[in-house]
Amino acid sequence: SNLQVTEISSKSMRVMWDASPDDVTGYKLQLMPMLAGSKRQELYTGPTQTSVNVRDLSPETEYEISLFALKGLTPSEPVLAMEKTQPVKVSLGNTVKGTFPSTECSLGVDVQADVVLLVDGSYSIGLANFAKVRAFLEVLVNSFDIGPSKVQISLVQYSRDPHTEFALNKHHDSSAVVKAVRTFPYRGGSTNTGKAMTYVRDKIFVTSRGARNNVPRVMVLITDGKSSDSFKVPAENLRRSDVEIFAVGVKDAVRSELEAIANHPADNHVFEVEDFDAFERISKELTQSICLRIEQELLNIKKRSLLPPKSLTFSEVTSTSFRATWVSEDTDVLSYLVRFRPAADITGDYTTLAVPADTTTAILPHLSPLTTYEVNVFAQYDKGDSFPLTGEETTLEGMGKFMTKFYTTDSFRVSWQAAPGSVLRYRIFYEPVSGGDRLEAQTRGPETSIVLHELFPITTYRVTVSAEYVSVNTITLYNTKLFSPLIP
Repeated sequence: SNLQVTEISSKSMRVMWDASPDDVTGYKLQLMPMLAGSKRQELYTGPTQTSVNVRDLSPETEYEISLFALKGLTPSEPVLAMEKTQPVKVSLGNTVKGTFPSTECSLGVDVQADVVLLVDGSYSIGLANFAKVRAFLEVLVNSFDIGPSKVQISLVQYSRDPHTEFALNKHHDSSAVVKAVRTFPYRGGSTNTGKAMTYVRDKIFVTSRGARNNVPRVMVLITDGKSSDSFKVPAENLRRSDVEIFAVGVKDAVRSELEAIANHPADNHVFEVEDFDAFERISKELTQSICLRIEQELLNIKKRSLLPPKSLTFSEVTSTSFRATWVSEDTDVLSYLVRFRPAADITGDYTTLAVPADTTTAILPHLSPLTTYEVNVFAQYDKGDSFPLTGEETTLEGMGKFMTKFYTTDSFRVSWQAAPGSVLRYRIFYEPVSGGDRLEAQTRGPETSIVLHELFPITTYRVTVSAEYVSVNTITLYNTKLFSPLIP
């Protein structure tokens, strides 16, 4: 009860609830998106965990949140809530005097990135259009929080030869960068784009000129024509150096050339405008794409610094479950997430288990017989999630020996094949198919037979048998077996 949602962002939210007063074996949390194309999330926790941070949600999407208390296999009636994720944090800012409306990239105060603006200054552009290029660059510059420990900007103009207008460590605030952008000269010449990209890699993204390790690196190319030299290998070398390349083509720029230079997908890395007056049309979209790629690369860099679990092994394999166990040597882990789905279902939804930091094992429940599952284990830290430890395991074939005998008018005996492993007891759930209360019986120990009493005559029952182990929750062995007592 008292279901609450806090810490809402564009891709995550924290869900909290009060513990059930009843004796429960855990909780199941479902998040159903109200937007077509977004993925449903299903997450399980233990009986003592009453808070979970749900990640990998879709931005600006409303979710129906359902919380179930579990007692063995039986879920309670759900507690419901509706909540919407935030939009992506890119928004229009104030208008910069004499330029287009600026776009503010709201990635947070601690964001770091090294951004190089590579500008075609060839004769084909002309002095009047070059002034429009300066104005467009000012829009991009004003999108970032600039500083030596934040976003650094470098500007390189190229024609026959590249020329550094200013290096990454030259200017330390937005006003200084804007002033330099407004005043750098138009140089003229041919269009040697390949030579310019090699120059950026060898002469700009270097520590002596301010380039930093473990920060995202971005290059924005702005050109109006076909390159006069070879460009594919220089572009590939830049990308292999972990530089994210965006390309803006104006007027006579060749689309296929821009796509060969920029990172994939081209939809959000390549931008075209019909003339120099049309920069305003793409300014917001380009800045948003740059922001999102910086954000993603920051996450990747952060993940590389977070120690993932290791040595994933599987045991206690049944037809509907198996145990995953891993090793962790980091004492800063807050918790673990175990995500799994059928390996063949590469576009399917994951089921997630939340595991406390002091536990490095979990049973994956409710699986299908004879199915290979992809399993990912993430270590969760205060700074985020590690890269996953990944493995696969296949469930056993389902057991089919399930029988009844010794019918009376109000009872029958149910027998079944023993489950693998050290079984503590079996739990039997049964209910009339036509509707009615769901009842439960238990064996005293691992015996594989029990008599069900106080049944209705000539009534068909649905019977479910589950095995319960000492260290884990119940595991379903047989389900939807239908039987009827005798006619009185």
